[in-house]
This record gives sequence, structure tokens and C-alpha cells, in this order.
Amino acid sequence: MSTPTIETRLRVPPALDVPEGLPAGIDLGRINNREEALRRFGTDFVHHLTDHALRGEDLAYQAYLDYKNPEIASNWGMFERALEHGIDALDDPADSLVALFDALDDVPDWVDYDQLERGAIAYWRGGAFAPMAISYAVIGAGFSMYSSTRPVLFSGRLNDPKEAGPRMVESFRWVVAAHTPGAMVRDGEGFCLTARVRMIHAAVRHVLSHSEHWDWPAWGVPINSLDQMNTQAGQFGACFVDSLRMAGIKISDREEEDIFALTRYIGWVIGVEPTILHTGVDDARMKGKLHRLIEQPADDDCRDVVHSIIDFSTEKPPGDVEILPAPVAAFMTTERRRKLAYGLIASWLPEFVDGLGVEMTNWRFVLPTVRPFMAAKERVTRPRATLESDRKITMKTISQFNAAIALPQDAEKGTELAGVDKLQQDVSANKGNVKKAPHLVRAGV
Repeated sequence: MSTPTIETRLRVPPALDVPEGLPAGIDLGRINNREEALRRFGTDFVHHLTDHALRGEDLAYQAYLDYKNPEIASNWGMFERALEHGIDALDDPADSLVALFDALDDVPDWVDYDQLERGAIAYWRGGAFAPMAISYAVIGAGFSMYSSTRPVLFSGRLNDPKEAGPRMVESFRWVVAAHTPGAMVRDGEGFCLTARVRMIHAAVRHVLSHSEHWDWPAWGVPINSLDQMNTQAGQFGACFVDSLRMAGIKISDREEEDIFALTRYIGWVIGVEPTILHTGVDDARMKGKLHRLIEQPADDDCRDVVHSIIDFSTEKPPGDVEILPAPVAAFMTTERRRKLAYGLIASWLPEFVDGLGVEMTNWRFVLPTVRPFMAAKERVTRPRATLESDRKITMKTISQFNAAIALPQDAEKGTELAGVDKLQQDVSANKGNVKKAPHLVRAGV
């Protein structure tokens, strides 16, 4: 019996540039534990989410396609002017650029800027634990995922010790900007960087969509809606919150709702398909659980990236700025920092230890040891805490992190993120030497 094709099984229209004849999302090679997923989450829910492995952000993608069309007067500079001054600042913008900015300028009725502000404050008020959770739990979890890492690997930057550091710093700059209080308003730095990331994703997707090395039947659309949804709901949402709680930080129900509201709006601006974007805490957690279940195990590329990140962050911290608490930093050698990093990953991501080849150092007992002391501190301090006192902790934490990832003084404006031309060249050349995936094992099918 032949496998139903995308035309007969896909319940949502496929994205631009998706070739004909592919299986529906549920039948892509990347989908693991299919029968268990259907049993636990239900047919409609699983099909809806997995179909979005063949959906992508098409507004920015169409705008990028028009950049390359000599018959259409549109380019990256026009996008930047519209981002800075509004689409009305352009004399005769392309229809695709108008459509993109109609979406960017549309603030959904569920957005409450006061709630986003509270969410950003709650995100960082855990102090030094916040950047560590981002580095080792959130990003560590992200790069442990086989499917969502495929587009990232093509440039080869994360496999090159000289390039891994700058690549991670670029990611950190966006994370900090997007999660800074007040930064997701229309002219805020977080909003603008997120919109630029959306366009960078479109540029990378175009190269990968036309690469002979991209494995469509295995991976679906490059930088697809399924994986983008999980980045906001599962990684920067659930994984981050749970990591802070494991460290003894008390995140209240309201703070959790505020954090997930922030990651939801960031997802909206970066272009996650609205029908799959998480709607709240419970919805985000359920979608994140499904994504983890259907994910393929980490491969050698995932392991190499995670170890490369750890080597960079411990041997040469960004900006040589200390983010560890002073009493801990006082006796930390490079080797101890490396062992601490592995210990934190082992504590925060125990389900990924074997797959990532994480060294089981004695530092894995740090969090269980620290947790009761932090929890006791929280019981004493939280009843007296106010939004303003939390804001002071947040801004101090952000300031320290920003010092570690700041651009050099002589750097040009607009270089916070990767240069698109160079990035496309590296992706096109497949510098990461990414192989197609005939080896994928479909457990539970």
C-alpha cells in the first residue's frame, strides 16, 4: 500500500517552495514514536502539529523572494527603513513587504504590554541562574534536538571552534534583547532584532530549500513552524521555567503565565504560524511534550555542537565577563567551569545525558545541594518582594549579561547578528558537511 501523499493527507497548505510528492508531516522521516504520539495526544492534535513540519513563515519568505526578483523593486535596505520608520516611509513598497509589515505591526488582542513587562522581569529575577539556565538548559536542549538543528548545522559555524563563540554570542544578543523589559514594543530593540531574525531565517531557508543536500522527505521545511513553535513554547518557555524551579527559584503561577505570554508574543513577531503558536502555559507544555516525544535521538552533529558550546563558554567566556556568583567564581578554573557546565546539563536535562555523551561530573550534585538553600531564601524574600525590587535584580542581571556579549566599540551598527551574505555562502557550501538521513529509525511505528 502506497504512502498517502502531501496532497491527500496534509491538513494545512504546504509552504512556498515545498516540492510535490512528499508524505504528510506525520510520515516524514523525522517523526519518531508515531503510534505512541497518536495514542497519547490524539489523531487530530498530532496531525495538526506534525503537518506544520511542512509549513514555514511565508510572509518574510515571499519578501525575500522578491528581493531576488529583478522585476520587483524591493531589497533588504527597504526592509530596514520600514523597520525603523514604518512601511509608510517607503514610496512604493512591494506588496510582499507591505504584507509582512501589516503582520509585524498587527498587535493581537491577547497582547498586554504590562504582562510582557512582568514576564521579562520574572525571566531574569533569578539572578545568575537565569543566564546559566539559558546557556546550558535552554540552548543545550535546543541543540540536542536532531530535527531542529539541521538548518543550523549547514553553515558549519557551530562545528568550528573559531566560529562557535561568535555564533553563540549572536544568539545571546537576541535572547537578551527580546526578553528585556519593554523591548518588545514596536520600536524596541527586542522587537527589531526579532524581526531581523525572521528575515535571516527566510534567507537561510531559501538557500536550504534549493540545496541538493537538504533532505525533504526526512526533515520537512527548513526552519519550519513545528520547530519554531517549540523554540518558544518548549525551550524558552517550559525548559527555562522548569530549570529555574529546579534551582530553587520560586516562579509563581502568575509569573509563569507572564513568561509564557512574553514567549508567545516573541513567537508571533518571529513568525510562528498563528494556528500552532501556544496560547498559554498548559497549551505550551502539551505541545512541547509532543515535540520531545516525536523527536529523533541526538546524533554526532548534535553532540559536537553541545560540546563546542561548552568549550567556548568555559575556556573563553563571552567578553571575559564573569556571570557566576562571586563566591563560586573565586575558585573556578577552566576545568572546573567545564565540569560545572556538564554537571548543570546532567541536572537540568537528565533525559539527554546519554544521547549527548554528557560527562557525569560530581558537579551534577550542585543543583540538588543548592536548591534547598535557594528555596529557603525565596520563602523569606518573596513575601517582601515588589515588582520594582524584582526589576532592579532583573536589570542588574541583564546588564551583566549584556556586558559579556556587547559589540566591540568599533563595530558597525547592525552587526549584532550574522551577516546574511556570508551566512548564505556558508550554508550554500554546506560547510557543516551535513548528510542526508537514510539512517533514521522510526521507533514505535
